[in-house]
Amino acid sequence: MGGSAVTAYAPEVHTSYDIDFAAINGANRHEFGSAVAPLGFKAEGRDFVHAQTTYTLDLVADTPYIDRHAITEFEMLKTTLGLVRVIKFEDALADRVAAFLHWSDSQYLDVAAKALKKMANDTDWRRVRRALARLDTSLPKAAQRFKIALGRLRRAYAAGKMSSKKS
Repeated sequence: MGGSAVTAYAPEVHTSYDIDFAAINGANRHEFGSAVAPLGFKAEGRDFVHAQTTYTLDLVADTPYIDRHAITEFEMLKTTLGLVRVIKFEDALADRVAAFLHWSDSQYLDVAAKALKKMANDTDWRRVRRALARLDTSLPKAAQRFKIALGRLRRAYAAGKMSSKKS
């Protein structure tokens, strides 16, 4: 869920090739498939694929979660094709950090740091910190990685603020 949201906010930083949809209005997999079939998408495993694009669609749960926290608030982003509802930017960052905490894959943290640096002027650090505070850091390794992530994100945020002052 967070990867495609980061792409929506900062496409020059990260491109996710799977677009996650949450069925917040109760649509099931069959209804979703019927809705995307006229666009050329067909079910293949848990994804919906199209022969002419590398992007896949994934219908996730009716309520999206980051770690064990339900996401219930969304933002509307204006695109050239209209409005798109996505999870809030700070929740997208928390999703990337959660992946780093649990799987120790630094690429997730890299994406979060680059996106935060790019979006620093449009982001309130306090909101980011609140989203991060909801992550599960009960395991010692997760707590250790959280400290690393928090420091890296603080530096990225400060660097983004500084680079905009120089412009």
